[in-house]
Amino acid sequence: MKPTVLLTGGFGNLGCRIAAEIHRSGDWNIRLATRSVRPSPLWAPDAEVVSLDLRSAAEIEIACTGVSVIIHLAALNDREAFANPELAELVSGTGTQLLVQSASRAKVDRILFMSTAQVYGSPLEGTISESSPTKSTHPYGTSHLSGELAVKQAHESGDLLGIRLRCANGFGFPLDISANIWHALVPDLCKQSATTGKMHLKSSGVQQRNFIPVSDIAQAVIHFLDLPASNIHDGLFNLGGPQSYSLIEMANMIAERSQSILGYTPDLTHAAQQPTDSHELLDFKIDKLIASGFVAKNNFTSELDQLLELSRRFAS
Repeated sequence: MKPTVLLTGGFGNLGCRIAAEIHRSGDWNIRLATRSVRPSPLWAPDAEVVSLDLRSAAEIEIACTGVSVIIHLAALNDREAFANPELAELVSGTGTQLLVQSASRAKVDRILFMSTAQVYGSPLEGTISESSPTKSTHPYGTSHLSGELAVKQAHESGDLLGIRLRCANGFGFPLDISANIWHALVPDLCKQSATTGKMHLKSSGVQQRNFIPVSDIAQAVIHFLDLPASNIHDGLFNLGGPQSYSLIEMANMIAERSQSILGYTPDLTHAAQQPTDSHELLDFKIDKLIASGFVAKNNFTSELDQLLELSRRFAS
């Protein structure tokens, strides 16, 4: 009998892509947890869909029953967290604590918690490793730190294997066109290019970010599903790409792919540079991730091309 993986946030953009990869592997039964029960999605047609409100201990208990691994993605996005910090803490902080407690009682083997590089503060600059201090004041980062703490304590006590992935700027095409991704930098620029033939950065673009394709995030999650405990150590890993890019460099990549996919190179403009704009390079260390045996494909082109193809629908 195949083991069961519980995926919270399984209908979000990242959750959809991860569920599709797990389904493709054929090695797991998939249980998708969602606030409102709906039919199994096309990308994971055999998945079981269960109701889960992370504020409900009873629903969490039921969702964890018979599960071997939990992939915990459910969270407010950064804008939602800023608008409602109390709810962000309830979901990513208290909700994660309840989930970990139920998982321990249900004898779940391991939990993967998708955290964020924003726990290191903003803007990210200089050398950032897992030992760098956490100094986020944004509700998105602070609520994820609360969730991390619950996973860390369970891991250290031996209740289960707790894996915390501090994810950099993930980008990629959604399997559901209604996914709420278009406010993020890369999808926004792709949509601008496809619908207006232009791209405008709201900042000067000199700031650096570490970008990672969603395809690599999904593969990293699968990598950790059954990774031997001897390779997990303290369970904390930065999840990002091998190098960082300025926002201008990313915009230029999108412009180059626009020429191939849309048939033109969009005009690119940006806001004036401000004295407070950071020029410091970002070195987002992923040495621990690589040492665990993970090999990234770093396929920017495929993700950008499919985002542009999808964005073209908005122009028609």
